[in-house]
Amino acid sequence: MELKNKMEKFNKRWNITSTDSHKEAFNKFKRRILNILENIDHHVKKEGIEKFCQYYGIEKIWQKDSFALNENIIKRLRAEKAEEEFYRLIEIIFSLDITINMVDADDFGLVYHDDNYRKKILLKKTIEAIELSDINLSIAVLNNDEVILYPKGEEKLDDELVNYVLSFLDGKSDEHFKDALKFYQEKKYIKSAESLRRALEEFLKSKLKNTKGLKNNIIELGAKLKSDGRNPQIRNIISQLFSYLDEYFNKNSKHEDGDIDSLENEYLIYQIALLIRYLNKK
Repeated sequence: MELKNKMEKFNKRWNITSTDSHKEAFNKFKRRILNILENIDHHVKKEGIEKFCQYYGIEKIWQKDSFALNENIIKRLRAEKAEEEFYRLIEIIFSLDITINMVDADDFGLVYHDDNYRKKILLKKTIEAIELSDINLSIAVLNNDEVILYPKGEEKLDDELVNYVLSFLDGKSDEHFKDALKFYQEKKYIKSAESLRRALEEFLKSKLKNTKGLKNNIIELGAKLKSDGRNPQIRNIISQLFSYLDEYFNKNSKHEDGDIDSLENEYLIYQIALLIRYLNKK
């Protein structure tokens, strides 16, 4: 971002570092999001608002005589103080059907066309808000336009591994990899690890065109890499990694619950993304 880069250069020249606490940084981000989504209720169809209110178990206040007073979504967003739940709200909002019309004509008999309220534009502004904010948050847009938010890792690794892998995965492997990120966000590390195992298993089934399980396909993969003339040392590294991962999953997520923490979960995400990235390119 031009503004962010300009400010970073200024801060570097003057040796300025941020003094914001974690809470202050989050509150700044929250205000940026509230500015972006302040009119969201006027651009979500009635069915979407009903789904939103049902999910959160909140009373739906519907002013039929004045659509300007309908603030079911934005009021819930303003009221949320918990950081992770605020991020969940953003993800849920982007799952709704956002229209460029101010209101649905069937609801109020009024139509106001606003090109600035396209989901794509709101998403761009939200990404910019995340980049401007010193918070532990990353965002990814999947190939079906689904938006997911997850804890920020190393920015370069997220771009080159996680987001890149999400750009080409499909079918069951895609679903399991997305589930792994969501479970990681929710701190359900065992479920995240098991989703990663299944993503890897389904990816190999797709690549090797069979229905075998992970353990059997590790052997198949080794034979395929050898027949393709891949470097013997790289083949051995990959085979060993797969064997260790299979053993790890068996002991920690597939057959019994292990003691998986956030750092282990993060490592698994990057390691499996790296393996999938390499095998997809090769």
